Amino acid sequence: MGATRHHTDEVQAGRQGGQRRPHFRRWMRVWWATMALSLLLAAVAHSTGNSFVLPAAFFYGAAAGPIALLVATQDRTGIAASVPAVTLLGTFLFGGGVAIVLGGFFDALFVHPLDGPRILRVGFIEEPAKILTVIAVAAIGGYRTKRSGLALGLATATGFAVMESMAYALATVPKGVFRAETVELVRGLTTPFGHLAWTGFFCAVAFGVWERRGRMVLTLPIAGVFLLVCLLHSLNDALLTLHDVPVAVHLLYGVVAATSYVLFHRSTRDLTGPSPHRVPVPAG
Repeated sequence: MGATRHHTDEVQAGRQGGQRRPHFRRWMRVWWATMALSLLLAAVAHSTGNSFVLPAAFFYGAAAGPIALLVATQDRTGIAASVPAVTLLGTFLFGGGVAIVLGGFFDALFVHPLDGPRILRVGFIEEPAKILTVIAVAAIGGYRTKRSGLALGLATATGFAVMESMAYALATVPKGVFRAETVELVRGLTTPFGHLAWTGFFCAVAFGVWERRGRMVLTLPIAGVFLLVCLLHSLNDALLTLHDVPVAVHLLYGVVAATSYVLFHRSTRDLTGPSPHRVPVPAG
């Protein structure tokens, strides 16, 4: 009873926070604090030459944006209450890791080197890699609700996005610590509108259908959303690799990001408020 009341208070506080100025919102405070820690670690590495702190700097920089989106989504929907915390942690670590393994293997086979239309294959490799791990966890754990599917999807996408961003930063280290940190800053700002939005949108639609039907089935809406998120992912990466093109073309990257987030947000509007399916809280 106390845990339920506490969760309801959190949701109400989140709604009230949405009426405050942006810098008082919890997700914004999380982003600022995480990025500040990342920049501080990068400054230590640069000023002292101690490169051992760089992985930590890149981790916090890569996680800033995704964690901020998770906090904002949790305050709005309460999805974390639908899946045990240890399962979400395992999905973040191993679901994201397995998705990286699958994505990295098939990217190497069918995408690299990044020349011409090959880049358009990325979304059709990495999105299935994330989605398959979510479906596997959901099937094994018996999670069939829209809230639980969204929670698992965002956990997997966060693990994938953080590890991918860290890889980009580490590859940039020879060009300078702060050049690599800039990569993390940019990706920390953009990945919530990419990996998390794409996987979250698919999971919201798919698990919404499965919750209503009581079983996992493939329907035309689910197939359509799957193709759409793959296409958005591919367009996103393709626009990032273009060179010597008009500025207007690069602005399309923002259009893809905005479209991805709007689709994600609209697909989860019905989840606003406390979860009706809470994970049991041990006595005491």
